[in-house]
Amino acid sequence: MNFRLRTAAAGILAASLVVSYAVASDDPAPAKKHAAARKAATPPGPTVEEQIESLRQEFQGQIDGLKSNLADKDVQLKQAEQAAAERRPPAPWRVPFPLARQSKAAPSFHNSP
Repeated sequence: MNFRLRTAAAGILAASLVVSYAVASDDPAPAKKHAAARKAATPPGPTVEEQIESLRQEFQGQIDGLKSNLADKDVQLKQAEQAAAERRPPAPWRVPFPLARQSKAAPSFHNSP
């Protein structure tokens, strides 16, 4: 019985060696190359010059808008100053110079001897 067991083990070992040798000697199957999925051609973006021109136009528009706003604010400020000047009564001590000469009633702040 011991002899039969050793013979069976030797046969299994021999068979496994033959099978492993046969598998190793086969040429490996060529690797399948997957066709790369073609990406849709993206349209070329704007060139640097076009980007610069676009930004220049955008900034020029902003500058023009700010200048217009500033001019509007200046007009509003002048109107407010004029309205305030019209509402303010003239001060008695602020007599215009030509009127001061013509008017004898205008007070003089100079000490004359």
